[in-house]
Amino acid sequence: MKKSPARKPRRLIFATAAVALLATVGVVAYQGVYEPGGTAAGGVAAPAPAAPAAASPSAAPEPAAEPTRDEEPEPITEVPEDEPAKGLVYKGLKPAPKDDTCEGVYRTASGHCTHGPDAPPPGVDIKKDTPPAVKPAAPAEDPATTEDPAPAPDQAPAGERAVTTPALDASALPRKANPQPPAATPAATDRAAAQGPAGQTVQCDGDGATGNRVQVVYVHAPGQDRYARYLPSFRKWAADADVIYSESARDTGGVRHIRYVTAADCTPTVLNIEVPASALAEFGATNRALAAKGLDRRDRKYMIFADSQVYCGIGTFAGDERPGQNNLSNFGPSYGRTDSGCWGGHTAAHELGHNLGAVNNSAPNTSRGAHCTDEWDVMCYSDTPYYPKMRTVCGDRAYENRLDCNHDDYFHTNPRPGSYLATHWNVADNQFLMGHKGNGPGPTPNPNPTPTPTPSPTGGTGGTTGPDVTVGQIAQDSAVVSWRAVAGAAWYQVHLDGRPIGWVNTPSARLYNLKPDTAHTVAVSVRDASGRDTAPGRAASFRTAGGGGATPVPGTRYVLANGATGNAAEVWGGRTADGTVLVGSPRNGYAQQQWYFDDAGAGYTRIRSAVSGKCLQLGGTASAGMWVAQQPCRAVASQQWRIARGGNGSGVTVSAGDSRYVLGVSNRPYHGSWLIELQHAAGAAAQVWTVQQP
Repeated sequence: MKKSPARKPRRLIFATAAVALLATVGVVAYQGVYEPGGTAAGGVAAPAPAAPAAASPSAAPEPAAEPTRDEEPEPITEVPEDEPAKGLVYKGLKPAPKDDTCEGVYRTASGHCTHGPDAPPPGVDIKKDTPPAVKPAAPAEDPATTEDPAPAPDQAPAGERAVTTPALDASALPRKANPQPPAATPAATDRAAAQGPAGQTVQCDGDGATGNRVQVVYVHAPGQDRYARYLPSFRKWAADADVIYSESARDTGGVRHIRYVTAADCTPTVLNIEVPASALAEFGATNRALAAKGLDRRDRKYMIFADSQVYCGIGTFAGDERPGQNNLSNFGPSYGRTDSGCWGGHTAAHELGHNLGAVNNSAPNTSRGAHCTDEWDVMCYSDTPYYPKMRTVCGDRAYENRLDCNHDDYFHTNPRPGSYLATHWNVADNQFLMGHKGNGPGPTPNPNPTPTPTPSPTGGTGGTTGPDVTVGQIAQDSAVVSWRAVAGAAWYQVHLDGRPIGWVNTPSARLYNLKPDTAHTVAVSVRDASGRDTAPGRAASFRTAGGGGATPVPGTRYVLANGATGNAAEVWGGRTADGTVLVGSPRNGYAQQQWYFDDAGAGYTRIRSAVSGKCLQLGGTASAGMWVAQQPCRAVASQQWRIARGGNGSGVTVSAGDSRYVLGVSNRPYHGSWLIELQHAAGAAAQVWTVQQP
């Protein structure tokens, strides 16, 4: 192989202004989320249909068959020699041939295009770990060793709490004709969502899961799981990346935020994924291992923090220049990997930039290697294969934490008609970004944000009807309804099929105890601080999923989900090790949440993990509070379970053998999830499960 010439590495420079910008992330949250909404005049409008959670968002375009370019790039003819100390490792990358969809860059064995590995910032040793940016909370207690129950959720450390969307029982009729909200006054009349730990929140949007989103993923080899230590830092680094995108949009007079998969407290959810050690040795193998676990959705781009020291960063890149919404960069799956020596918001934002379509070869300041030449800029450095000369155009080094110096190559929220970005692909148009502030709190780089106006005693929500609603995460027995926050709102009342079913003070609610394959309408009204109510807003219609039942078919994969909490039973972190505990995590349908129900004879069932091949086993004698973990499958009583109908007939209960105890989602937090335990069978909502194919 030909040895590459001396190169100028990509810089990561946090000048005083940039440090100040990012430092505010940890102490300031947005006060006003969304512009005031839900003020449409007139009566209740006709219901608007809602798509199931698994569907692509609103009539989404189909991806183009191949990229469009002004000029076909020259194929790469030689691969540089590896420089492992700098993370410049080309193992598994092959120069794409002429007329290939990846022409001009590399192709991985898994079929993805990539510009290749990125050079580390000067002074960064990729063989040394980045220390945590946030001190981790006290670790979750090991259920196998603790004698005392874990703390209640409101007593757990902030980083350890697992916040859930408020849940309303759809089958419970109101006790009064005009039910009232709880007596307690909400903490803030404009409260939009539960506030996550300072510096770790982003802009929520909708239900936090439906539609095109960026999923943060921690990937590690067996026996090398540092999720608990770094979870708060992963959240902060994801939030820091969003600051780069939002501030860059503000520079052009617009609003853009990364649309993350989020929890109810507006923190980015971070998946904990175990892969074989060999899968971390090269980029394509990592992507294949993740795809094998289900992380290959078209509506996801994966922001990967890899616990490895092979690269600084590397990402997939489509190189499509067409301006339309069927641009290949507008779809997943895409993968942006940052290794432990370069963990941080800057590198994560850089690799996501490639996933979103930066920088194309036709750009005015292109490097012809998916980067740019006009510094300072998140995406600019002298790269392979041409090592172009760099120019300092934006002299303020704070722009090393901004997208697109002069906003003429790849990012502008309002480009001039006829300009390059008006006629070519513009990352600001990517559907994985949102062009508004979300419906929950998030970080702001402004140290002096405009205070939220205090409603006057004679004021109100300013409208006669409630906000429009959307419905997502539609399952057999549950769904999540969400809406934009309304200025001056103290409470929101949810109306299901024309009747009120409950009050919440956040702009989302989970409806449970719904019947399968049933049509519903849902709407929301608003009460202000003075006790005045609007009429319900325009209703949305939806239909719950069908299928499932109490008799799973052997040899078929199922998800075991709890509608009241939105959690699915999961092998913690997708680990393969014996003794890995069973937890409830937000349903995503990935492999660690998939199960086989094997016939164990005499009416018993063994529940086998699709990700590890091991079976659920009691941690000890069946008793209230007993935890469950995976162990090698064998014919023992502690692996015998009975599946029976429960709840409103659409769900099931899972009993430990012939005992009086059933599986239930506990209030014992476990690194952002909840432990699943044995509970006295009482028909409680946390004990009712649905069995449905992923």
